[in-house]
Amino acid sequence: MPSAIDRQPELAGYRGLEQFAARGAVEDIGYCHAGGTPYSLEFSNDADVICLLLGDIQTETEFEDDGERPLVFAGESSAFHPRGGNVRVRAHQVRHGFLAFSYAPRFQSIVDDVDIGRIRQRGSCNNIRQDSIGSLARYARSRIASRDPLRPFELQSLAALVYLETVRRLGSGTERPRQGLSDREFAEISAFIDAELASEITCAGLAKAAGVPLRVVFDGMKLRTGLSPYRFVTERRLERARQLLSTSRLPISEIALACGFSSQQHLTSALSAKLGTTPLKIRKRG
Repeated sequence: MPSAIDRQPELAGYRGLEQFAARGAVEDIGYCHAGGTPYSLEFSNDADVICLLLGDIQTETEFEDDGERPLVFAGESSAFHPRGGNVRVRAHQVRHGFLAFSYAPRFQSIVDDVDIGRIRQRGSCNNIRQDSIGSLARYARSRIASRDPLRPFELQSLAALVYLETVRRLGSGTERPRQGLSDREFAEISAFIDAELASEITCAGLAKAAGVPLRVVFDGMKLRTGLSPYRFVTERRLERARQLLSTSRLPISEIALACGFSSQQHLTSALSAKLGTTPLKIRKRG
């Protein structure tokens, strides 16, 4: 009996990331989403690339000068492809696809104080597993399935966490004892967020506000609040919106924009998901 791979129709010739329509960049992070259909991909990367696998992908794969060989990219894992490398993947069976992130050196400089040169020397690393990476894959999969587009800061935060957890798993350096934020640093981050709620908050802005690597921001916020920076910002936006809805007569659309939501519909969706209510109901109660 022919294998599942043999039964697949012949794929077209190798193409680059341009074959995937869902791609773009947010500041110093490039991203690309490949869905659940077979593909033939070849790319040479001038930046470090990490792929978050949303489901199993059965392939014939070639890295740099190695020969082509069968490889299963396991779902809910990540894969690291160092800058200067070349990857060819002929994916015969694809479940859910993947999210690929490329990281410019400027972004990497704010994430951590560790040089990842030793990881680059190993070449591509695949099927990097960790509970936290699996959680990120499930989160990304659910958000993509919701058809509500990932917001820029949400996308940045997801990409940063994928980077941090992958690099940690690969053992980029010794553990550093410091994970938390001082009272002053937490206060500075909180003040920055409150002052910028109407604007586009970025990962770089959070790191700069406290003068610490982004790793410390992510770890410290989680320790202090139980929330990721993205969740913490969303909570502050919702609280500001709730206050304005209760105490002012501003149009709901203006309140949405003043609190950093892209539209009245976006605010309504966020309130409904978090509090099970709508802007109009909050206004009537206020």
